[in-house]
Amino acid sequence: MAERVALTGVRLIDGSGRDPVDDAVLVMEGPTIVAAGAAIEVRLDPDATVVDASGATVMPGIIDAHCHLGGNSHPDEDSWVLQPDRYQAIASVAQARALLRHGVTSVRDISVNGTHLRQAIADGLIEGPRIVPCWRGLSRRGGHGDANGVPVELVRTSHPWGIVADGADEVRRATREVIRNGSRCIKVWASGGGLSENDPEDAQHFSLEELRVIVEEANYVHLPVAAHCECRSAARSAVEAGVWSIEHGEDLDEETVELMAAKHISLNPTLVLLTKWAALSKDYGGHYGKPYIPGGGPVPEDREEMLALLHDRLSSNLLAARDAGVRIGVGSDSFSTELTPYGEQTLEEVRALVAAGMTEMEALVAATRSGAEILRIDEATGTLEAGKSADILVLDGDPLDDISVISPESMLLVVKEGVVVRNSLFEAAGSAWGRAEVGEATAAL
Repeated sequence: MAERVALTGVRLIDGSGRDPVDDAVLVMEGPTIVAAGAAIEVRLDPDATVVDASGATVMPGIIDAHCHLGGNSHPDEDSWVLQPDRYQAIASVAQARALLRHGVTSVRDISVNGTHLRQAIADGLIEGPRIVPCWRGLSRRGGHGDANGVPVELVRTSHPWGIVADGADEVRRATREVIRNGSRCIKVWASGGGLSENDPEDAQHFSLEELRVIVEEANYVHLPVAAHCECRSAARSAVEAGVWSIEHGEDLDEETVELMAAKHISLNPTLVLLTKWAALSKDYGGHYGKPYIPGGGPVPEDREEMLALLHDRLSSNLLAARDAGVRIGVGSDSFSTELTPYGEQTLEEVRALVAAGMTEMEALVAATRSGAEILRIDEATGTLEAGKSADILVLDGDPLDDISVISPESMLLVVKEGVVVRNSLFEAAGSAWGRAEVGEATAAL
């Protein structure tokens, strides 16, 4: 029988959006939460390992609904294809591990490695979060999931997260290929993304007809569709086609937002990546393109003025979606170790939601319950309640008072499916629980 472990005296933020519970108890047995609630409501087994965590906060593990475990190191699109496939596969293992060590216990991954990482993690061969794999996403030729600076043949065989298709027939065939390779969600680049002169963010890349074919094929096998949309027309067509989530979606008009709310279509805003990319565009140009400010109009010459304008536009767009009732998730869009460090960028995105005007509780719900709903894994995780997976964070501080507590430095304990990933809490309490699972590498943290 698995050991039963109880954390007592904690402040419980269960991920549902309900008010926190002080002097709470959370009980785990193996990979499962047995109980979570006020101390007076939870009966403790006399044989349980009990650790007093008074002053700490317990919350669900964080869910990143948009990342790329492609294994590439650099933000240059040609290097994504030119780096050896086997090296990238190996590097993706480190990227997955980094996510988990930052308290990210579940992700939706768009990459050719995701289905294999998922199996290796499930088999206990490597450390990593629970993965909902998308395999490769659909791109038009010359689009955001293509790589124009390398031969077409290499893109077909070695692009870490893109598959190229044009027209209804090709799109249907490509969607079926993605499904054949174990995808649990279909990704499509419905607009450009600023990687080249012919890939501007404000250009729609698939027609409404093509998007409807993708959604039709996904629906046949009960899979959701996630659509990259950086311009209004692409978002509107994707929503009309019936996608499950809009990725980025930084330029949504009122009608599209209302339709998203009516159809229960979610938004993953990826604020940190959009801001980083605009800053790099302003500083360097080149393959970063020109700064893109959603909503149009002149782009300020001054770098700080440009970033302030972008922050205002991104924030007002996000809050309009929230106010309309659109479900908001957390998406890091981590795609290269150098520019978008795995795990670190996810936590930064949670903090960015608060900086954009969401409350701390709204940001935590986006990072937990809403993320689980977007990934369609909410029966297993996303909230702390009996019967769900023991995916938990114990924090030294209260993120409802200070969202900066969402950081590795404040993580006393990270547990995924009952296995300790990061642990200073139990060692400080003199408990032996979790030490065998942690190992020397984690103990060194």
